[in-house]
Amino acid sequence: MAKLKMKRFEAVCAIEDSRDLVDWLQRCGFVELSEFEEDDRLARLSVGTSVSQFEKILSAAESALKNLDKYAPEKKSFLESFNYGVEISSKEYEERSENIDGIISKCIKINSTAKKIDENKAAAARYRALSDQLEPWLALDVPMQFRGTGSTAAFIGSFQKEYDIDGLTLAIGAEEPEIDFYAEVVFSSRDQTGVFVLCAKDDAQKMESALRSLGFVKPSDPTRHRPEIRFERYQKQISTLEDEIYEHTQNLADYGNLRRDIEFAADYFSVKRDKYKALANIAANDKLIALKGFLPERKAAKLVEKIEKKFIAAVAVTEPSDDEETPVLLKNGRFGGAVESVTEMYSIPGKDDVDPNPVMAFFYYILFGIMLSDAGYGVVMVVAMLFAKSKLRLSSGMKKATDMFLYCGISTVFWGAMFGSWFGDIAQVVALQFFGRELPSLALWFEPVDDPMKMMLFSFLIGIVHLFAGLAVKFSMLWKSGQRLAAFFDVIPVYLLVMGAAPLGAGIITEISPAISAAGKYLAIAGVALIVLTSGRSSKNIFGKLGGGLYGLYNIGAGYLGDILSYSRLLALGLSTGVIASVINLLGTMASGTFLKAVMLIFVFIFGHTVNIAINLIGTYVHTNRLQYVEFFSKFYEGGGRAFTPLKVNTKYYSIKED
Repeated sequence: MAKLKMKRFEAVCAIEDSRDLVDWLQRCGFVELSEFEEDDRLARLSVGTSVSQFEKILSAAESALKNLDKYAPEKKSFLESFNYGVEISSKEYEERSENIDGIISKCIKINSTAKKIDENKAAAARYRALSDQLEPWLALDVPMQFRGTGSTAAFIGSFQKEYDIDGLTLAIGAEEPEIDFYAEVVFSSRDQTGVFVLCAKDDAQKMESALRSLGFVKPSDPTRHRPEIRFERYQKQISTLEDEIYEHTQNLADYGNLRRDIEFAADYFSVKRDKYKALANIAANDKLIALKGFLPERKAAKLVEKIEKKFIAAVAVTEPSDDEETPVLLKNGRFGGAVESVTEMYSIPGKDDVDPNPVMAFFYYILFGIMLSDAGYGVVMVVAMLFAKSKLRLSSGMKKATDMFLYCGISTVFWGAMFGSWFGDIAQVVALQFFGRELPSLALWFEPVDDPMKMMLFSFLIGIVHLFAGLAVKFSMLWKSGQRLAAFFDVIPVYLLVMGAAPLGAGIITEISPAISAAGKYLAIAGVALIVLTSGRSSKNIFGKLGGGLYGLYNIGAGYLGDILSYSRLLALGLSTGVIASVINLLGTMASGTFLKAVMLIFVFIFGHTVNIAINLIGTYVHTNRLQYVEFFSKFYEGGGRAFTPLKVNTKYYSIKED
């Protein structure tokens, strides 16, 4: 299909029906509200405080879920992690919302408990760090604040080097040979030595000077009691904190059965927040509300009928003005809709753009299949996507993604069969290594490894067809907009030039029929002439037209040459997938002995091909997107549109089904 045509929507509703109308529009999910201008009769609703409150509550619910995941993780299988929203009826939704306040109070308790755990962990870590600093001093039998007696001076501290008692005595004696002192090494390591030094009080100043000259440093937090006493206190604090952490963790585990309720609360307040954000666009007085926005044309008649039937309201649906920016909503079938996310990652179609997805999808799947080009890998993709579609609850986005990779997998099976790659050459390897037979090539067409030049020419041919499709879309857009001369002059000469130059270029690599080469030469000349004569047509003087024509020829020639050469990545990625797959198979047969070889081949096959398909899937996806964005879209697509964002029920954990 294409971009859906949009209509402007305006409505006024009696104030007593306003809440029900907005709720109904949100459940319908196909009206985008835009800002209603204020005047002396209507003022926009002030909902900022409510939105902030809902966001705060939503944040509390999401935080509670994260804390439960951290301290009471839910046991889920790998496949269950892909499931989207449990489906509930709107009636059940209303019933469960009656208990929402109690759920939020539980969320607050969960977050408070988790905060206490974090605080206790931080405190325990701090006490452990202090214990680690104090532990070397446990052999000291006096407080670290001890400074001596009435007749003595004591120095307790450390040096940033290693000393034994003899070395320490000699070092101090060398600094102050006339002082009598007592020294004790409390602990010693390669980087640090803790000491206790005692001298006469009269010699305290000299001793301190001597010690400082050796790099003596006093403890930053000296104890008033023996280090052993403070160390024991720290250990008791750590033990108490760990007991509290355990208790709080057990309490959080008990909240694990509330996970589904908290998920419901998160969805409930997400819906509330979105609704009140939309209310900010509505104007009202004490008797009515007024709102406006956009909706798809095909929904308009039904919407008007239902609103006027259900509510005290008047509705007008009109055509948007030509200069008005209308939102863009794409509607495609499964084949084209599967690649909508690829287009959206680039840019939403602009006002004058067509929907590129139906055309792009066809080439996307072909290019993807050629680049991955292993039928075995394609079968794995097809089976995986069919399993996901049949066994998992998928969101709409994931459904499109699985459709896209399903079609890509089918294309990969086709091109892999054409090129004879089924998990590389596993069939030939097994036949030769275990049965002593040589199998012929499985290729339905040819093997790129055996004829890379043929594969290169084929890649360029696919590229030319892809580019021509983009030009065809451009021709159609210009023609339908009334620019028929521009459609002819901007597209047909390029067709002639590329179709003419292609056989001439191919003749460098392979033999081309003289008749085809001659036809190509004349087509190229005609294309060059038309480009030179028409590219500068916007200029008013002959020199400007000629200069513009020559410049246009240079741009088109260089640009299309670069674009076509870019499709050599089809050859590069296709070869790399097959070659690496074959190397994996070869590695699996390097063991001696039939049994050991079989075991090793099975292991290497599973592990190696799993890694290879994962790596090449990423590379193929990236390069397929790149060919759309740079080569294909550049021929006709401008983008810059704004996505249609209707007021709707956006949920993360539950899917609400209308009764």
